[in-house]
Amino acid sequence: AAKVAAALRADAAVARRDVRAFAHAGGDDDVDAFAAGVKGAMVAAQRFDKTRLAPTAGAKTPPSKADVVVVGAGMCGLVAAHAARAKGLSVVVLERRAVVGGIWNSVANSSSQVNSSEGGYRLADLIGDDVASKANRDHSPCCEVLSDIDRMARAVGHENIFCDASVARVLPAEGGYAVVATVGGQAVLVQATGVVMACNDRVGAPRQVTYAGQDAFEAAGGTVARGIGDDLAGYDFRGKRVVVVGFGAFAVENVRTALEHGASHVTVVARRQGTVCPKIIDYLNFVKPFDDEFNHDSITNVKQMRCWQKLYAASGATPPDCWPEKIKHEGHTISVSDVWWVASHLGMLDQKTPRQISSLEAGGCVLDDGSRVACDLVVACIGFHRNTTVCESLTGLSSIKRTNYLAPNLMYLADAEIDEQAFNYFFGSSVLEYAKFYAAVFAFGLTTPAAADDLYGDDVPTDSIHDRKWTHYIGAARDLISKHDDVREIARGQVDRRTAHLWGSYPPASYVSMNKLEWEELHHRLAGKHVPPEDQLPYFFDAAPAWCGTDPAFDKE
Repeated sequence: AAKVAAALRADAAVARRDVRAFAHAGGDDDVDAFAAGVKGAMVAAQRFDKTRLAPTAGAKTPPSKADVVVVGAGMCGLVAAHAARAKGLSVVVLERRAVVGGIWNSVANSSSQVNSSEGGYRLADLIGDDVASKANRDHSPCCEVLSDIDRMARAVGHENIFCDASVARVLPAEGGYAVVATVGGQAVLVQATGVVMACNDRVGAPRQVTYAGQDAFEAAGGTVARGIGDDLAGYDFRGKRVVVVGFGAFAVENVRTALEHGASHVTVVARRQGTVCPKIIDYLNFVKPFDDEFNHDSITNVKQMRCWQKLYAASGATPPDCWPEKIKHEGHTISVSDVWWVASHLGMLDQKTPRQISSLEAGGCVLDDGSRVACDLVVACIGFHRNTTVCESLTGLSSIKRTNYLAPNLMYLADAEIDEQAFNYFFGSSVLEYAKFYAAVFAFGLTTPAAADDLYGDDVPTDSIHDRKWTHYIGAARDLISKHDDVREIARGQVDRRTAHLWGSYPPASYVSMNKLEWEELHHRLAGKHVPPEDQLPYFFDAAPAWCGTDPAFDKE
């Protein structure tokens, strides 16, 4: 076992999970202790010390001048700062909290996973250690994302990041902007040529809810939680009946968490039926070849859509009520989960839509149609208030160009409303891919005055800051790419690096083979017993590698 483990670690050709060798001498007396030791050793590798996210170097107050000020040190803010530094620009990052990391450090759960495939949500290509064997796990867990954020902050430079910084206003000034803030209790003013507002848009304060009868439900042993910020850490899901309210990304994540941790059944209660896709669909959207206009081949799109429809029919999962006219509802994301399909097939997951909880009572909840659902836990994933007003109040600006510019050299780099055609571009399902592109565009614009008219001129379409949509900045990206070779090079380089990484760490044939094995193994894990092949949900994507073109490494040869 030790030799096999060593050989696997030495093979750097593809991405691998943590490999360790354990040996049991036999006998029944110490089996439980041995199992606990294996679990402890493997779980330890999944932990991340969040104190590492507190910058430890640099002055207590920022300098009075910088080329770029970035407001917010979450994922988008750090990407923007890194892009500016890559162009040789000086940067000051102002973060309200005592640590960097944004929503990954504030509302994500330890069990959270990225909703995008590994190749579409990664920082290693920017940090400079883009090695196949060091790739994160597919749909990377929170600990790996936080570790990457830590390394990204160090790449930006702790000396350039100032936490406990409360920004009061971003004002026009000679040569750019004056950023008024309080840092560590001291009033400061930083003059900058350009400013990136990287304060979150879609994830503001959590919406609150209290149900009628909640006291009686909890007095009888029931639990009501939000499913964010680790509020269910330590909860024993084994044998529990769970109701998840909502159909957004956090709702689907909590479905996965409950079932993977031993819940006997999950019921999703939502006002409308959302869209869920298997992991292979999301992977294909990143790895398939893009043409010169960054579109996929329409024939392979149709093939994967047909497989997706077959999966809905075979699993018993309820298709989105907006199909076939639309792929998803306006404002909803497409959540990614393999657990969803297998659990539906096994009868461990069902959906009640369009429904809402009317009240709770001992041992269950009553829906607005009078029906009752027995449950031990209610997870109210009812979303967040929009956070757009923060950017508006700090800048005094209420309109925005579709290129993400609020004004000359003042960009709002944050997620937007996910409208129906949001994922039909090289950004895929990833806000990080969007941020990488537009952060590079901002640095390009700051160093290329001749591009000003195309970036924020009068002819660039303008919308209310409250009506920002994914298709707006997709359309603007297409326009900029068509007009500027430098911007086309930014996009092509981003896609080519991502594609090369996926082929080097998660090549299509290997990905499909492993995904199919995981698919089969999910049946046993969720059911808690062996499920024979004839009783398993079929895997419909065996032909997918043929849709992915050829390895770009071979094309270069």
